[in-house]
Amino acid sequence: MKNFKTVLSIFVLACFLLSGGLSAQDAPPMPHEASPKKSLKDSKPTKDSKPTTEPTKMATQEKSGQDQDKKKDDQDADSPNADSSDADSSDADSSKADDKKADRKQEDDSKKDDKKDDKKDDGKKGDGDDRVSRSRLAGFFGNSRTAKHSKKSSDFTDVFESVIASANESTLLVMSGNRQIALGTVVDADGLVLTKASELRGELGCKLPSGKVVGAEVLGVDPDTDLALLKLETKNLSVVQWTDKEAPLIGRWVATPKAEKKGKAPTIGVVSVNAREIPASRPFIGIFMDTLDDEDGIRVTQVINKSPADLADLRVNDIILKIDNEVAKAPRSLSEALGQYDIGDRVTLTVRRGGKEIKIKLTLAERDKISPDNVRSNTQNSMGSVLSRRRKDFPMSFQHDSMLSSSTCGGPIVDLSGKVVGINIARAGRVSSLALTSEVVLPILKKLKTGEFSPAVVNKKDIEERAADLEELIAKIGDLPKKKRILERKYSVERARKQEIENMIKELQGRLKEVTKRSDKEKKELDSVRKSLRVLEKNQDNLEKELKELRTGSRF
Repeated sequence: MKNFKTVLSIFVLACFLLSGGLSAQDAPPMPHEASPKKSLKDSKPTKDSKPTTEPTKMATQEKSGQDQDKKKDDQDADSPNADSSDADSSDADSSKADDKKADRKQEDDSKKDDKKDDKKDDGKKGDGDDRVSRSRLAGFFGNSRTAKHSKKSSDFTDVFESVIASANESTLLVMSGNRQIALGTVVDADGLVLTKASELRGELGCKLPSGKVVGAEVLGVDPDTDLALLKLETKNLSVVQWTDKEAPLIGRWVATPKAEKKGKAPTIGVVSVNAREIPASRPFIGIFMDTLDDEDGIRVTQVINKSPADLADLRVNDIILKIDNEVAKAPRSLSEALGQYDIGDRVTLTVRRGGKEIKIKLTLAERDKISPDNVRSNTQNSMGSVLSRRRKDFPMSFQHDSMLSSSTCGGPIVDLSGKVVGINIARAGRVSSLALTSEVVLPILKKLKTGEFSPAVVNKKDIEERAADLEELIAKIGDLPKKKRILERKYSVERARKQEIENMIKELQGRLKEVTKRSDKEKKELDSVRKSLRVLEKNQDNLEKELKELRTGSRF
């Protein structure tokens, strides 16, 4: 009986080998999606090939998951704090809660998928699309996974080679000098590349599949989605193929070309949260404050290091009277006023300092990045990767667990059909990356291609504000450079005089030391002479007395 079981196991294993059942043996169970056309073509028998007598086992497609309840959007708890000394950092860290919910959801979905994978549903066909075959060796050898099953292992990523082949040619490395800062998605053969706007810095270029780096300029920017369209001086690029389906749902496999090993390998992930809007973080000044007892205004009690307030030279004991034209009566009123602004907006604070009113301009920052309340959670959230500069405030985006970094966002993300389902827009946390859906990207792309959304146009308001600030600063400087030069000359003269006097003092101190030394020596000699003189004078007195007594007969 024991030998019979052994022979039966070998027979079943041989059937798997012959039928192609091991095509994904090193990968975790995958949701079934349409395979690339290449696999359909390859599956047809040729004239020279003999049809196999072994029945090929095809795994069925699980339900699409469209009947699943959509995950409720995770919102930041941005209620203002009336009594706190820091109205900007009064809320709890909402991003930490988002990641925890996403982790729990992903873990639950993974358990559901594992249970579904244990059920045999052989012989059923899907809706006409080719299905990716599923390995069943786990039933023989157990469910333990080793490093070989890691989504980063070459054995695993090799399964996706045919899936990402087309998108791989359409994914470029966006460079700043010699440093990669993002990935780019080719959207037009004549050199148009879509990427992430907030990561663009310095002299831009794109590395082509040939390895050549071509210069790039920003043709258009969309601040709402953080997308930028680059124009390259090249042609005949391979353009991505967009999906005509809706955004992938929870549990679906996705792949990002050129996101590993310096652009030479993909990274694989699973959708963990369905597409939803990603809310913005609250604007942040960076102060702790207290209410005045007998008048309107807010006293600054502490300035957070490297915050907008610190960079603008706001100081402890400054009294904030207004933010723009709105009176600051209490911390709550300041918090409510800040709620009307966006991250990156410029505001003017009217401040009383030492009996004088001054104007201080600063740029609002993101509370979640700088607030000391979030330091620990931010550190934990970024472990294992470099987070994006902007990782919140996006329209419809789905979350996945692919191990991206800030320098591998901006590229395409594909499903198992090999079609692009979105653009990776942010590395948002330790286990979460965000991708804008194709439904969001395509209308924005059409808008950016018009050339009417260049940085100069999009940033017109900010440019005008900065230009006005520059003029104001120049006016304040006035003739200060001339005064500076005059004072530098005077200072140079006085410094020379000071040095001369110091040298004279040094010389006099040396002479004084010598005179003091000689004086001490003469004093010692004088003291010795005086002492000897007193002794001699005393002896003289005694001798004169004795002589007198002898002469007068007073002494015999």
